[in-house]
Amino acid sequence: MKRMTAYLISLCLFATCILPARAAEAGIIVPQDEVRKETGADAGQNGKTNDDMGMIGQVSSTGSPSVESASPATASPTSETTPGADVSPTSETTPGADVSPTPETTPGADVSPTPETTPGTDTSPTPEGAPGADITPSPAGTSEAQTSPSPAGSPSVESVPSAIPSGSPQAQTSPSPAASPGAESTPSATPTALASPSPTATPDMERQSLADEEWNNETPSENPGGGIEVIVRNTLPIERLSLKVTLEKDNNEVDGRSVELAKNPEKHAVFFDAESGDYRVKVSALGFITYEQEIAVAPGKIQTAEIHTGFVNLEGISYTEDGLHPGVMLIGDANGDGQIDENDKNAIMDAMSGIGNDGLTTDLNRDGKTDLVDLQYYANSRARIKENAVTASSLSGKIAPDAVQVNINGANTQAQGDLDALFSADAGSVKLQRAQGGIISQDTPVEIGFNLQSGEQEGVLVEQIEISMGESGAASGQLTVETEGGKKTIPFVDGRLESLSRMSSEPSGPGTGPLVVYLGKQVAIKKVSIRITKTGGDGTLAEITKVEFLNDMEKRIPEPDMNIPENLKAAGADKAFHLTWDPQVNVTGYEVEISYGGMTETVRTASNRLEVKSFNREKLVNEQSYEVRVRSVNGTWSSPYSDKVLAVPQIADRPDPPDNVKAVGGHRSVTMSWKKMEDTDFYNVFYKEAGTDAFQKIPNIGQNKYVITGLKDETLYEVYVTGVNDLGESNPSLHAEAKTITLKPAKMPNYKLLNESAGDGRVSAHIVSVTHGRGSMESSPLDQDSKSALGTVDKDFGSYYQILDWDDGAEYVAASKGLLFTLDDYYKMSYIAFAEPEDIASYGKVSVYYYDKENPDGVYAQNVSVTQRTDENGRKYYMIKLASPITANKIRLGFARGYGLRNITIAEVNFYHYDSLEDDILALYADDLHTTLRDDVTEATISELQKRLDTVDAKSGEYHPEREMLQRELDNARGILSSGLRDVIEISSAITAAKDGHLGFGGLNAWQPLGITAYEGERIVVYVGHNTLKTGSNSSLKLIATQYHAESGAFASDVGSLKVGRNEITIPSIQSLACEGGGALYIQYTGNNENDRYAVRVSGGVKEPVLNLYGVSDESKRKALILSYVKELEEHTASQKSLHEQVHEAAGEGNKVNREYEEQNCIIGATDIMLDRMLLSVSAQQILAGLGSGSSQERAQRLENSLQAMEDMMELFYQHKGLSDDASAPATDRMPAQHLNIRYMRMFAGAFMYASGNHIGIEWGSVPGLAGAAPVVSDENGKYISGNYFGWGISHEIGHNINQGSYAIAEVTNNYFAQLTRSRDSDDTVRFKYENVYEKVTSGTVGRPSNVFTHLAMYWQLHLAYDRDYNYKTYGSYQEQHDSLFYARVDSYSRNTALAPGGLTLGGDADQNIMRLACAAAQKDLTEFFTRWGLVPDGDTMSYAGQFPKEERAIYYLTDDARVYEMEHGVTGSVKDSNVIGADSSVTVNEKVPNEVTVSIQNPVSSDVILGYEISRYYYENGKPVRQVVGFSTQPVYRDHVTSLNNRVLTYEVTAVDKYGYRSKAGKIGDVRISHDGSYDKSLWTVTTNMASESDSKDTATEEDPCDPQTVSAIYRVIDNDYGNTYEGFTASSDAVVTLCTNQALAVCGLKYTVKSANAIGAYEIQVSMDGNNWTTVKTGAFEERKESQIVYFENSDRDPWVCTYDAAYVRIKALGQNHISIAELDLLGPAGDSVSFGVKENDTQGAVGILTKDYVYEAEGENSVIPAGSLIFTGSYKGNPAYNVVMLYDEEGAVVGGVDEDGVLIADQIILANVPENGLLGEVSDGIWIYWISPVDGQVPDLGGKIVRAQLYRMDNALTNEGQRLVSDTEPLRIPDKLDEITLVRDSDHGVVVQ
Repeated sequence: MKRMTAYLISLCLFATCILPARAAEAGIIVPQDEVRKETGADAGQNGKTNDDMGMIGQVSSTGSPSVESASPATASPTSETTPGADVSPTSETTPGADVSPTPETTPGADVSPTPETTPGTDTSPTPEGAPGADITPSPAGTSEAQTSPSPAGSPSVESVPSAIPSGSPQAQTSPSPAASPGAESTPSATPTALASPSPTATPDMERQSLADEEWNNETPSENPGGGIEVIVRNTLPIERLSLKVTLEKDNNEVDGRSVELAKNPEKHAVFFDAESGDYRVKVSALGFITYEQEIAVAPGKIQTAEIHTGFVNLEGISYTEDGLHPGVMLIGDANGDGQIDENDKNAIMDAMSGIGNDGLTTDLNRDGKTDLVDLQYYANSRARIKENAVTASSLSGKIAPDAVQVNINGANTQAQGDLDALFSADAGSVKLQRAQGGIISQDTPVEIGFNLQSGEQEGVLVEQIEISMGESGAASGQLTVETEGGKKTIPFVDGRLESLSRMSSEPSGPGTGPLVVYLGKQVAIKKVSIRITKTGGDGTLAEITKVEFLNDMEKRIPEPDMNIPENLKAAGADKAFHLTWDPQVNVTGYEVEISYGGMTETVRTASNRLEVKSFNREKLVNEQSYEVRVRSVNGTWSSPYSDKVLAVPQIADRPDPPDNVKAVGGHRSVTMSWKKMEDTDFYNVFYKEAGTDAFQKIPNIGQNKYVITGLKDETLYEVYVTGVNDLGESNPSLHAEAKTITLKPAKMPNYKLLNESAGDGRVSAHIVSVTHGRGSMESSPLDQDSKSALGTVDKDFGSYYQILDWDDGAEYVAASKGLLFTLDDYYKMSYIAFAEPEDIASYGKVSVYYYDKENPDGVYAQNVSVTQRTDENGRKYYMIKLASPITANKIRLGFARGYGLRNITIAEVNFYHYDSLEDDILALYADDLHTTLRDDVTEATISELQKRLDTVDAKSGEYHPEREMLQRELDNARGILSSGLRDVIEISSAITAAKDGHLGFGGLNAWQPLGITAYEGERIVVYVGHNTLKTGSNSSLKLIATQYHAESGAFASDVGSLKVGRNEITIPSIQSLACEGGGALYIQYTGNNENDRYAVRVSGGVKEPVLNLYGVSDESKRKALILSYVKELEEHTASQKSLHEQVHEAAGEGNKVNREYEEQNCIIGATDIMLDRMLLSVSAQQILAGLGSGSSQERAQRLENSLQAMEDMMELFYQHKGLSDDASAPATDRMPAQHLNIRYMRMFAGAFMYASGNHIGIEWGSVPGLAGAAPVVSDENGKYISGNYFGWGISHEIGHNINQGSYAIAEVTNNYFAQLTRSRDSDDTVRFKYENVYEKVTSGTVGRPSNVFTHLAMYWQLHLAYDRDYNYKTYGSYQEQHDSLFYARVDSYSRNTALAPGGLTLGGDADQNIMRLACAAAQKDLTEFFTRWGLVPDGDTMSYAGQFPKEERAIYYLTDDARVYEMEHGVTGSVKDSNVIGADSSVTVNEKVPNEVTVSIQNPVSSDVILGYEISRYYYENGKPVRQVVGFSTQPVYRDHVTSLNNRVLTYEVTAVDKYGYRSKAGKIGDVRISHDGSYDKSLWTVTTNMASESDSKDTATEEDPCDPQTVSAIYRVIDNDYGNTYEGFTASSDAVVTLCTNQALAVCGLKYTVKSANAIGAYEIQVSMDGNNWTTVKTGAFEERKESQIVYFENSDRDPWVCTYDAAYVRIKALGQNHISIAELDLLGPAGDSVSFGVKENDTQGAVGILTKDYVYEAEGENSVIPAGSLIFTGSYKGNPAYNVVMLYDEEGAVVGGVDEDGVLIADQIILANVPENGLLGEVSDGIWIYWISPVDGQVPDLGGKIVRAQLYRMDNALTNEGQRLVSDTEPLRIPDKLDEITLVRDSDHGVVVQ
């Protein structure tokens, strides 16, 4: 059965794919006497009109040379002919035409026509190559001598109509592609003809004649070698093709090369050196018949063969014996037997049917599969073989390098480089310079010559000379050609041969293009010499890169029109760029390829413009370069890519203020750093001394750091930073503070000092020696020994120890590291201090290795701590504290910093005698938490210790250095003794990150509040108790210090791990902003042991209000705790200011909290509320404000409600994430052990609130909202009754932090949670608009929606499709939750793919992951759903989804209301598979808006169950309908705006979709033909105005949209395609102005203005511009006073009566004298595309079909050029290009009208009638005629009466192979009458052909 299916497919393929190629060869007809003038098609910026048709040319039949006609009795020579030149015609002249000069021709000149001149020209022939032949100039714009086009407006001429079958030689020579009809444009590589004498040769140049060129007399070899050049091109869309090119002589291989061809038609040249003789060239590749061709090589000649992998269709190309054509490799040899036959077809069909094909090449196009495309390739080749197409290449020739001798005039010229390399295939480079040096000039030229004479040969026949220049090419000079007839000299100026030559392109500088000399025919050249008198560059070198002497110019293969997008331009925008390119009228869309950083992304678009805002799902980066190229697509066809351009997103605004500014004081300096900001070129730093007024500015700082120097010592400075770019300077950053430090030595304590000073620079007391290991001593006179370090104990901070490492024996201990101190005796000690010469950074760890009597070899001290202290001058020093005192005579100290700083410096080290006072005080306590005293402690004990603490050291006069801390201990002991003081925090071991490794998302933390705020630099003691661990043991607790009201980048510090017992802590500095430093303290449990029991108490700081409801489920207990907290909150906020004055303002001068009270920044204002899933760390004052007024009990109730709402909301969120506390839940679905943390924070630029790392930041004004929610009350099914959760913003940010990482998309998937809190199960409570959803899912576009809320709808619809309870439903068990919630399953499978059905695997792509996860959760194949949303499933996703049944519902249309309807009604009354589309439904085209189609739907069933209607349209391709969904409407009327198609017939179909998602049967409701005015798509336009409107708005960040929403302007309404939506504006100036920016260059010829209300524009002026600065007025006038669309067409400055087209990127309309106007819509008009219709009269099908009454001869001299009488004939008109168009007719079943024969060849014939322009180039035709006929067989034609037929117009790149074939226009169906009319075709002087 599979085999039979493949066979049938192959038959269909012959009928639908191959046959149009045959039809394309039927011919192009040239009607007589038809000259039409088109206006507006290509006038250009100057408003010139276009002459599309020009003069009529005569075209010959297949294989015959064609002839151009001229004016009735004249033919025009070129306009730049030299006076007196004798011009010789060629031998193919037709009698009867006189040749007259153009107005610019000098009188008396005889002018010769081209070899294809109209017969009868009065000329005298000259044999080609004969001695004395004059060299004739070529007109600009042509490649050989021919008659020139008549000026625009010249009279028409009569010509005999004839036909050119498509693919035969055309009526003109091979033109430059740049030549345009009726214009004197400069063509590409235009050759130059020679003439003598030159009218512009100066007397000076004549005096410097090259008559005596003896230096150019050296001749080439008498026996020059030759060669064979093989050019191969891949003209098939095969991705990569490996070829072998070999050369044989006498059946032996003499050379061979391998060539790799990519998927593009680039030429690849292979050159073989060859002596004279006969050779065979072979080209082979898998799947192709080996190409073979015999080539004869003559001495000194190179023969060139161009060979393609497929046939091409170009003007002048004919695959016949006499026709010009490239060689063709025939594809289709699947079995490799050297033939293309039935065996190959069978092999391909077997492979298509799944039958093995090992060893065969059935995948001909190398796309990884064998399919219809491969079968089509086979069929194409078979058809060519059957018709005996000639596949051997036409050969062209050029002169071999051996036949040319290069000579240099040694008298004045030196050459650099290989002279012979000038002729090589790779092209060498020769640089000429003056032999004497200096500038090349008129008086000091350089000369190079080429001698072609050898032996007895007096010259070599040459047709064209090309000399290519390098960057420093010849700018001016003269070129002399010597023939048997003498010498002819041509000057060249500015790199151009004067009057007789054109550059191949406009040069970028002098001499950068080639000099091309076309000789008109083959001329025997003896010598060529060049004298160069001026060059580019510095003027001293003239560079020549290649020289070619060419023949057979007429055999050059022209290039096809590939519809490659041109003029690709990129305009940068803010984190975006806009792409534009010239539209291609016969394509359906484009593919844009973007490359950056080694990665590539492809984006599809239907219009010729694209806005790009992201790359590989990441935002674009401003000022970075992205490579972009674009290609056209039409179905499966795609053009080659355009050239690449660079797209650079541009900064659009001044920078944001720099964030995270930090300042650190140094010696007379402040070191600053800040966040590196986007879009910032440099920074300005501002500073001032605190208390002064004026800031000093330091500009132009390139990095995000700076050191301010030259400051005062010990002075506080205030600093801030701004960012600067080209658009301006940012606002100031937040201000920071830093105090400079002095170089005075740090003052370490002298209390009980052991190594007392012996004087500066001398070793201190009791020190015997100090040695070091790896480092060195700096500036230390005491340390002459390399290992001595006595300078660390000399009391001189100028000498110090240094090692450039971060560790010196503290982290990685070793005997060779650190400092070893030897004392003069054993001393007992517990404290050691050290300081740096300069404060660099802190030390995090110190090791102490000591030697005592019990350990003579040494031992490490345990539980050593090091704390940083600050002296009265701000200098830092460090105290090393030993857990137990030691008695030692040697001590080795090791030091370590953090990893980032590799610089350890030690200036001085102090040792201290042991004092038991501290141990005696701490011994008062019986527990680690210091909450219980020993039994023997009395008041007397405490008093005695108090007395000792108040006593100074006798020697130093100092108190104990820990006096403040020890005083707290004594005060604490007194409190316990008198009242049993306890303030202990129990730490929960259930809150830990160690349990959350399964979640797949971050954003949580495990902090537990201690109820204490502490300021920066404050010393506190943290006591830790544990149920089993001993004092001094390492605990699983960390202390976290935070900054209150902080920036996101600097808000917390991990102070370090705590030990069981007493921990002395100095609160670190976290930020340097000019506000209080410090904040709340937290404990983080890092273990994972449920048996751990920790308690913590803090001594120091200020108590903050804390409400801890974690794990509290008892309702009465919760109420009591909340009430107590509210009362504490009330008391605390009331005393907050006075507490600040008491504590902070007494903290000491210079402390950051000792400043005036600021309610938003005072750290005492902090409060924490800990719930099961949430920690709120916010402002106490603002939480209280959110509770409103009333009693404490009333406030407590409000707080309870709000906190319960938070708990309920988090439960709802986590259930939708599939997380549960249920014991039955898998380990990977367990609830988080940590909590989310909402914190009071500072906002960065543009933010209203944010999610970052382990917290969510909100500002002052958002805190009260946390106390204002109420629990949502719902019924048992989750249907909303009352209550409200928190705003969109809070839920949005929570979503960021709990997004499942495998499929998370920022700003989209996180909104799912926000939508859950907002939705009330109705369409009007969702954040997105369903009409935008419908637009996306019916657009057929690939890629995510650009709007984040529309994108959210994709995820939301999956919830609607598979969840069958109301939104607020929560479930009592894990299994019920898993079974009932779609995303519970999605997230569960994401965390653990083993739980999913079918072997789920996930990768790194979020889109592929969500598609697979959704299929798993639904157990449905959802690929259609995701494809509708623009996602493209890869192979693995398709494979995984394929194991599930396809989802039959159209769930991409589902809405909230529809889901509720199903839940409440069940699936009753479904329209599934029912006929519900009424027969009286209709479709019409809006007469005033021709691309607007109105679909009116009649539905006999109840509308309650109908969700809406899917609107589809069919267009026809190869006779078959192709369905395209275009819209979805919830109303019975739909308006379709067709922008991507024109001149096409569309059949509309409507399918009803019910609220369950089921479809009815589709109903076709009618056909329409779209033919609109060429209005451009406006999707990427922008618009500005000088008017204001009441509809203007500017949004700011809010709770509902917290992420910096963009400003919305109302003027966009004039380009929104909503013709009923009116913009009304007003301005204070006299003229209202609206400016359209198209973000590209468009060819515009008109403007359409639509108005629906009053205040319409009256008098107007329309202007265009390319740059927005220079404007051209293109139309003035006044609109009529009517409320509808009005079109005005542009004109030129002379106001000529034709339409003018302008290139414009900006169009501006001024309402003259009006300051109040209204506009519904503005459109710009451009050219339209190809079109086809039945009947030769507009809107009339008369004569469209009938029987031909008598023979019609459509070509006077051609064979088989008659349509026989009795033929069934179809006629019609078309607009397009006959060289690339073909018309096909199909019946209603998709079969070709007329059928095919047994070989699959079309039985019918067709011809296309075309007007040939005056330059002979077949171009775009505005009004042509086509004829399609079936010839009678035995006097009979098929009876087609009653059949429906359609005409389809195709355009292709290669009409012979159908390469690039795409349908561009078709007709409405035509019913063939039962009785056919008789038709007579008659020539007509006005219309060419008339149907009678």
